[in-house]
Amino acid sequence: MDDFPYGSAGGDPSRRKFFLVSGWSSLGMLAAGSGAGFAKFFYPGVLYEPQTTFNAGKPGDYVAPTDPKSVVVDERFKKTQRVWIVRSFEGIYAMVAVCTHLGCTPNWFPGEQRFKCPCHGSNYNVEGEVVAGPAPLPLFRAKINITPDGSMIITTGLLGIRRAELQYIKHVAITSWTDQEKKEIKKKPFFISLKA
Repeated sequence: MDDFPYGSAGGDPSRRKFFLVSGWSSLGMLAAGSGAGFAKFFYPGVLYEPQTTFNAGKPGDYVAPTDPKSVVVDERFKKTQRVWIVRSFEGIYAMVAVCTHLGCTPNWFPGEQRFKCPCHGSNYNVEGEVVAGPAPLPLFRAKINITPDGSMIITTGLLGIRRAELQYIKHVAITSWTDQEKKEIKKKPFFISLKA
């Protein structure tokens, strides 16, 4: 009589085959995973973001305010380009809809004439200046140019265009436009003069 319950001292052949197949399969999966990781190294990691330049139509497509002290904010490009087109009594400008605190998308409240960030409570006036909350800088201004056919081309790339003066100390909050910047943002390429 055999002392081994599964036949000969070598064990059950089906059990041995199972462990042999499992071992080689595990080794094969490890090699395949390593090979896939190695192959992925040669492909660039690309982030697909909206184009930094887009056609926003003609200035006449935007509603002018009836009150000289208010603005009309058009949000048609807020989701796709993260840009508001702002029509004031004097002209039109574009602001990037990115909170300067941590990058959330603020909302426009026409009754209060304020942009309010839902994440941490930053509030901005119609010029993009911070009036409440932790945001360290005004909302970024996008360049806006008129083509020969009368269309507006908005450029949001290079977020350094957010301020007329590109050099600033990052650890100091500059929540309002300086006098020099107020002059700069009221002329091309940050502002297009129009008659209301």
